Amino acid sequence: MHQGEYLKKVLRNSGKSISEIAQSTEISRANIYLLFKRKKLDDYYIDKFRRIGIDLDNIKSKEGIVKEPKPSYHDEQDVPIPFYEANVTGGNVTNFGEQIKNASYFLTIPHFKDCHIAVRVNGHSMYPKYCNGDIVVCKKINDHAHILYGEPHVVVLADYSVLKYIHPHPTNKSMYELKSANEKFEPVSIKRQDVLGVYLVRGKLELT
Repeated sequence: MHQGEYLKKVLRNSGKSISEIAQSTEISRANIYLLFKRKKLDDYYIDKFRRIGIDLDNIKSKEGIVKEPKPSYHDEQDVPIPFYEANVTGGNVTNFGEQIKNASYFLTIPHFKDCHIAVRVNGHSMYPKYCNGDIVVCKKINDHAHILYGEPHVVVLADYSVLKYIHPHPTNKSMYELKSANEKFEPVSIKRQDVLGVYLVRGKLELT
């Protein structure tokens, strides 16, 4: 039994429906079912389930199960995250994460050691989830086959980048449909082959 199968068992015994869990964790139903197929769960999702009272840290040692220890930041070496001043709705950002010299400066943020970039949000298309001026901290997705649909991502194209929810296009498998949190903004369709980089948003720093 791998971690995804164990998650399925735990959720089934939790007394909550998948719809209720999806709403509480802000993980779409479709992505929860995808997690059931994963041999190893990312800490990002384990933390989300933990926040609603579903503790996966008590996974017992079994074949195919790798127990993730609870995060401990005492005496851990700090990992700097490159911050790019270019906004995620425009600018030349084709080198995100590729050339460190392009970073404006570096951030050291607890709980985000596996992240690769931090960028500033510009505009209101993702309001109220992400506000103008917020900084989003992101993890690079190297294999686009593992994109979690319905989750917020920074999508890098040749001339600009956007912060959107990624969905498969309803009629064309060669395209993605990008949706905003703000209902005033219409969905946008892009060709998959035009995508230069995809970064899963793991968290944000809000302006105060």
